[in-house]
Amino acid sequence: MNRLEEIRKMAEEKAKEYNSEEMIPFPFSKITNKFSNLEIRFSKEMPDKYSGMIIFFEEKDLFAVLINENKPVNRQYLTIAHELGHYFLHQENIKREPILDYVNVLDQGKGRVLYNEGDEINNINDKLETEANNFAISLLMPEDSVRMVWKKIKDVDDCAKIFNVPVEAMSIRLSRLGLVD
Repeated sequence: MNRLEEIRKMAEEKAKEYNSEEMIPFPFSKITNKFSNLEIRFSKEMPDKYSGMIIFFEEKDLFAVLINENKPVNRQYLTIAHELGHYFLHQENIKREPILDYVNVLDQGKGRVLYNEGDEINNINDKLETEANNFAISLLMPEDSVRMVWKKIKDVDDCAKIFNVPVEAMSIRLSRLGLVD
């Protein structure tokens, strides 16, 4: 199993652990209530070029996820899951420096970084972003839930609305699962 497969598996396990009721969309409070060193904050002051970030405050032993409140709600939702991916996967990196997530990764259609299948990513930032994105997609759209909803609806836009994610993210997830071309 390669690293990205391990990450997707871990995210699906986290989805079951923190959302045993299989609520759609995913209830992030189930995670933030469990970890006293994690909080999610929304900001209208964040520059437009950022969708979110995660920072570690050593004096408080706190990881703070900051979300750009000016972005569409479904984009904020995906960004929260992405930042949680960093939290679960990259705490040592975050402790050294904040991880800032630019909007161009998804918003300008750069799927290579979003869902790269290769482990041969040369740039460490691309590697971290790819890992966090794969975590986010599997957390928000667990395979069994996506298959169940797709079987009933068979419409990408409607599925995206149900899971509260951008259409591009839903399209990629459906494609990955072999449900659409």
